[in-house]
Amino acid sequence: MKEFRSIVIDADSNTYTIKDGTQGEYKLSEIKKYSILNEHANYRGKAEPFLHQVLGGASSFIAVEPKLYVGIKITTTANETLAVYISENPVLFNSDLYMEDKKEAERVKAVFDEFFKK
Repeated sequence: MKEFRSIVIDADSNTYTIKDGTQGEYKLSEIKKYSILNEHANYRGKAEPFLHQVLGGASSFIAVEPKLYVGIKITTTANETLAVYISENPVLFNSDLYMEDKKEAERVKAVFDEFFKK
């Protein structure tokens, strides 16, 4: 079992529990695809998860850079979209907090990758 702030993954019981995002317990075997994405902070909880993405890139004026949440978008075999929010609070792209959240998302993704190698 691998436990993170926002998700617990238990390969032995074929489940994962989302604690921050689309809360609930789901089956690992029902994951069709997953990816690390950035969601515009203004749309979290107001639209389908990750419908409003913030793509990476430098801006001329830091004041106009949108705040975002780093997360993992999961699409199930039933075509349901689930969200795992790694960022606890909105962050700015390429900030120290963003980099920490991105590394955490990569650790979660690595656990999924390991499970789906089998």
